[in-house]
Amino acid sequence: MHPRLTRFGIDFSGPKISTLGDASLGGKLEVDFENGGSESRQIIRIRHAYLNLKWKEFSILGGQTWDVVSPLWPTVNNDTLMWNAGNVGDRRPQFRVSFDPTVGRGQWSFTAAAGLMSAVDLQDLDNNGFRDGEESGRPNLQARIGYSRPLWVKDQRLSVGVSGLYGWLSTTRPIANRTSFTTQLTNLDWIVPLAPRVSLRGEGWWGRNLSDIRGGAGQGINVLNGREIRGRGGWSEVGVKLSRYWAIHPGFTTDDPVDGDLSVGSRTRNRAFYLGNRITPGSNFLIGVDYLRWRTDYKGFLKGIDNRMNIFFQYGF
Repeated sequence: MHPRLTRFGIDFSGPKISTLGDASLGGKLEVDFENGGSESRQIIRIRHAYLNLKWKEFSILGGQTWDVVSPLWPTVNNDTLMWNAGNVGDRRPQFRVSFDPTVGRGQWSFTAAAGLMSAVDLQDLDNNGFRDGEESGRPNLQARIGYSRPLWVKDQRLSVGVSGLYGWLSTTRPIANRTSFTTQLTNLDWIVPLAPRVSLRGEGWWGRNLSDIRGGAGQGINVLNGREIRGRGGWSEVGVKLSRYWAIHPGFTTDDPVDGDLSVGSRTRNRAFYLGNRITPGSNFLIGVDYLRWRTDYKGFLKGIDNRMNIFFQYGF
């Protein structure tokens, strides 16, 4: 029981800069309290901190925000977003360019970014005090192509996208006779309106060495054999608006590393079934009641099962 997810932020809309082609200057700073400490002495944490220059269809962003890959996340589990259990992608410092042209009734989205490696898992395999991603001297490279347009359901849009990431890691001391490693990810995302009150959304992905972007059940490199742990997974959920004030979100997530890349005791699969309830009585007040049945399988050990109930109250302003 905690208030750690309480957030405060500033969305900044600045003036147009005439010397840069009348670019609109904007930015965001947002913090919460999910950075450790005790339950009565939480520590503040930066979530987003960036500046953005925007022209009509083109924009440039510098700072910390969400990864370009895997732009969606499940409705439930607001504290960890089903990371390492099917949902990938996190926040990190990055430099990003975007081009979002409108073509007929549809809109394309082309986004590319260079992001900080080892920003999430802080990986330092050779324990020399330098994160392996930074020791490589190169950022990760991310890109996404997306398309959305209105279809048969009023006020809802079909949206699909494909995204990818490639990154490098280096060590000074060999790890199982290797000093260079890579991270690779391919991701598909979709939002499909099915009826005026029903929609389908989710993602599917595959790749290797994914611990820095919350994949592979939190496992990136097997230090015993030097393998980059391969994995695949994803999540999908249905959103059903039962009334003006109540919506439900049944869904499923899975993160399935390749067993042959793992050592005894490693996680061979994380998966969960869930049912999210969102009750909105009005005035930006939200009540959430979620149930998750989470199962973790291990190589050489018994499985673990967690039946979890989340209840929260939220007011947005």
